[in-house]
Amino acid sequence: MAGLIDLGVVAVFGGLLLLIFTGFQVGRQPALSNLATHLVQAALVAVAGTLILACFEASPLEATPGKLACGLRLRRDSDSGHLGLGRAIVRNLFKLGLPVPLAYLAALAAYDGGGWPAWVGVGAAAVVAASYLAGVLLGDGRPVYDQLAGAVVIRTAPGRRYA
Repeated sequence: MAGLIDLGVVAVFGGLLLLIFTGFQVGRQPALSNLATHLVQAALVAVAGTLILACFEASPLEATPGKLACGLRLRRDSDSGHLGLGRAIVRNLFKLGLPVPLAYLAALAAYDGGGWPAWVGVGAAAVVAASYLAGVLLGDGRPVYDQLAGAVVIRTAPGRRYA
């Protein structure tokens, strides 16, 4: 449920950014190819989503809106301290910022007739998915992006502002 709420937040902000981005393109000759335009848009939404979620997680709330509603918080794994912006950016970059453009590239390449770009994108997306699954199933049960950022998710009362 937390992920769906956060997806809605990212979709709203990402949609607004895309509206602004496409507003600059209206009435002008496109400077980029269709594929490049799509990839720039995917990267724009992914970077915006990464920064938005990281700012929420690095705030005194220590949670995104979805995590806050579900009673979850993020802390440092080593000493249960505040996660900080740097670690939150690393966490969300590996959680959202890299997988979204990779998956989008794979889907676009497959739609455009396949070939080696589609297989490269599908392979990269499969490696990312496998690493997430391995991180959850092996070790301490945290996904790879939490392990890389040194983060741990803790439970609190739903809606509670501070852990």
